[in-house]
Amino acid sequence: METRFGASPPYTVGVEEEFQLIDPRTRALTPKIEEVLAAGDGELPEGTLASELSASCLEVRTPAYASVAELARALPALRARVRRLAERSGARLVSAGAHPFSPAAEQPITGKPRYRKVDEEMGWPARMQAIYGLHVHVAVPGGEEAVRAVSALARHVPLFIALSANSPFWEGRDTRLASVRAKVFGLIPRSGLPPRFASWEEFVRHVERLVRAGSIRDYTFCWWDVRPHPKLGTVELRAPDAQTDPGRTAALAALCQCLAAAAEEFEPEDPLLTEENKWRATRHGLEAELYDFSGQRTVAARRAAEELVGRLLPVARELGCEAELEGVLEISRSATGADRQRAVLAREGSLKSVVDYLAEATA
Repeated sequence: METRFGASPPYTVGVEEEFQLIDPRTRALTPKIEEVLAAGDGELPEGTLASELSASCLEVRTPAYASVAELARALPALRARVRRLAERSGARLVSAGAHPFSPAAEQPITGKPRYRKVDEEMGWPARMQAIYGLHVHVAVPGGEEAVRAVSALARHVPLFIALSANSPFWEGRDTRLASVRAKVFGLIPRSGLPPRFASWEEFVRHVERLVRAGSIRDYTFCWWDVRPHPKLGTVELRAPDAQTDPGRTAALAALCQCLAAAAEEFEPEDPLLTEENKWRATRHGLEAELYDFSGQRTVAARRAAEELVGRLLPVARELGCEAELEGVLEISRSATGADRQRAVLAREGSLKSVVDYLAEATA
């Protein structure tokens, strides 16, 4: 398997943010991806903008940065440029895990052969994927380091979901979940928590078996919550909902970077209990009670976030992301994105008002 591990300095970081494209009049999703991509041609560095499965989704990719502080400074300006491109194309930009009311099955699939094939092979689950995530990439030196980082991140996927929860509504209904995206994404094959790999070679053998079986064409068809990405030389965290506030994006990126760098400090944990924690975080967000492996106790998600940040602060100082990691504390002490969306609905009485709030807050 071709890899680029070690091609970049270790623990450089970049993100991919998936944005909703919104009709300014109806506030519904609008399939304007081709118009936005055309508007961005020559305006932004090649590869910055990309399509995804849904034609109402715009993926925005940052370059790799030496520090999360650099990423944090770049994100607002990049979002502003992309927002202007969307507006020129007749769309508004929204960052949240799911649209409050647009029916998922009505969203057209993009014309990319990859996604046409996915639609053909999966059927209904593919049509439900009108969801929007934050992906964090952290460069690692080699395959073994990638496997260890995946393991360390996997045990903390529930906490990432709790911190990022930003999708309470689905097709006009309050799901009573903090992250409906986490459940909808689980409809597709090879999603959810990653298998536990003892070595890089075991990961390679697993992918090769799936290729020989005709299940996948390459490892990028394994859509786990966190995975090695050898073509980029990174580990990729895929669990968080898209964040309305770019400051929260930076905070989650810092947490991911620190965990990847400190991976050897975290032993693999019982996947069944991690799955249970993931459900609790999906349902309750930061109000969840999570099983704490180290203390064999139940701990509030907010407290778990504070304890993890405290443990990682020495690593953050070495990486230069202490301020951004402390942003996780700010998230843990405030309302989630899901809470804020519900508050807007309670105050305004309209899901269109929720869309307006999200569009205005997507800074």
